[in-house]
Amino acid sequence: MAAIAVGAVVALAIVTQSDDSDGGTTSGAAALPDPAEEPQGGGATPSFDDTSLPPLPSPSEFIADPEKDTAPFRADDFFPSETATISDRTYDQVATHGVNDCAAAASPELGAVLEEHGCEALLRATFTREGVAVTVGVAQFPSEEDAVAARDAAVPNLLPLTSGDAPSFCQGGGCRTTSNQTGRYAYFTIAGNADGSPDSGEDTPAQQAARDGDSIAFNLIVQRGEAQASASASALVEERENQS
Repeated sequence: MAAIAVGAVVALAIVTQSDDSDGGTTSGAAALPDPAEEPQGGGATPSFDDTSLPPLPSPSEFIADPEKDTAPFRADDFFPSETATISDRTYDQVATHGVNDCAAAASPELGAVLEEHGCEALLRATFTREGVAVTVGVAQFPSEEDAVAARDAAVPNLLPLTSGDAPSFCQGGGCRTTSNQTGRYAYFTIAGNADGSPDSGEDTPAQQAARDGDSIAFNLIVQRGEAQASASASALVEERENQS
């Protein structure tokens, strides 16, 4: 509804500001009076309140700025769906978990990097599909610069989340990992065969699962920004309506 309201305001502004550029006469329009017949006098020129809206916020602003990115950062909220789909591949979400001690959900090497750059919380979820499993981890940092530094210094690996209905995978190596960053978030994946066997070669299902997990994390971070930007836009519209 907020998006519709904003769209209506913007559309109205565009319509009211557009000019008729063809110079033609509109059929059925009332004829303008002869200049000599126009009323004379020193009447005051009417004034109108400014009805333009301020620029709408961008989702990227929210995921980069901790002063704007104030929504709760919890596993159940961040991973709200039972499935995730990338292209035509659908994964079942089988476990979620979140910690403030980021190092507890990562290898000692990656944990040290996360702590060095001020990781505030790390959320994980495990997804399964056709014999493979992937754990997606999203780490929140105090600033975008901290997240970039953590991504650049990242070393394997995120610990697989094997609680709940998740299989016991990636316990003996032979797994695929990724690391990436957007806004003040760095995100990581670790994927392997659900039966625990090591994965090797190119273009394997586990390798694809690691890449898909990377996309899942990115999409969820963007959705977080979009939700907060939409709420902010709704507040702007409501404020303007209250002033009118």
